Amino acid sequence: MKEPIIQNLFPTPIYMTNMNRPFTKQELQFVDSQKKHCTKNQGNINTKNNYILNRKELKNIKKFIDQCCKDYLKRIISPKNSIELYVTQSWLNYTEEKQYHHQHSHPNSVLSGVLYFNCDKEKDKIKFSNPKGYHQIKLEIDQYNIWNSDTWWFALETGQLIMFPSSTIHQVDTKQGKNTRISLAFNTFYKGTIGSNSNLTELILWIYNDI
Repeated sequence: MKEPIIQNLFPTPIYMTNMNRPFTKQELQFVDSQKKHCTKNQGNINTKNNYILNRKELKNIKKFIDQCCKDYLKRIISPKNSIELYVTQSWLNYTEEKQYHHQHSHPNSVLSGVLYFNCDKEKDKIKFSNPKGYHQIKLEIDQYNIWNSDTWWFALETGQLIMFPSSTIHQVDTKQGKNTRISLAFNTFYKGTIGSNSNLTELILWIYNDI
């Protein structure tokens, strides 16, 4: 038999890159200081400030994230109209040993992302779940792969940025290791004109600061 071809149809894009530079002393001091200004989440804590990327201490990180959003838009979404992805909300997460981050997705957002300030690359992971996880017929699996798995995880390291469609279900299992896992999460939305005037699908999107 000729070797079969297996194509991936309608895959979920998981965009991963790295800052390729160490965090500055100012950035790390700011991130550490914000742990005192947090609220309790399900399983861990996150900052009360949900617009953390607006802080001047993170201005260069904001530029990096904006650049990656622009790259994602061009490479993956590839829109015909002249539109942008801009960061809507952003916040810091702190996860200690034996804590976790509950399973969730991000409503009212197009693309979500996480930048890691402190990770143990041997133990820290992000876990994604298949929204079609229910099976009427459930077989026992011999070897898991991207087609037969209900969950999939990626190892993480400090300085890594991972972005994905905001509807993608994800979580952090119970934290192993002594380090405090610190991440900056963010949501985005479109800015510009989407749809078509002649097809009666035109929608003009702008943000308050543009008015």
